[in-house]
Amino acid sequence: MHRYAAWEIHKVVQALFRQFRSDWFPLANNVERMYRGTEKPGLGSIIYQISRSGTLHAQGASYLGVILEEAGLLEWNGRARGIAWRFVSSPPGDEKALYQRLSNAAGRVKRRGQRGAQRTHRA
Repeated sequence: MHRYAAWEIHKVVQALFRQFRSDWFPLANNVERMYRGTEKPGLGSIIYQISRSGTLHAQGASYLGVILEEAGLLEWNGRARGIAWRFVSSPPGDEKALYQRLSNAAGRVKRRGQRGAQRTHRA
């Protein structure tokens, strides 16, 4: 199970929004490429850059993406390979507001048995 601190998610979401706005961005969580510093910018690589917790931590990007979708921040491109998302709303600027939104979304995903997380994780 992957866990992310509220401050970490806030920084990741803000960095993604600054870089991509409403453009599609990839999952980008290839372990080898992240370690070598050659992974393209995307959710996993930004988690890796911000957290400095290692590639395994950044591998949870596929699960975090589902939570961000459920929170109404992201839209998934619907692909099992070449997973990408884009922002459908501006993220809350306040860490506490983002945390509340994500807590509610995580509860909904958990109640569904994480079907959405499993769908996205197959990449």
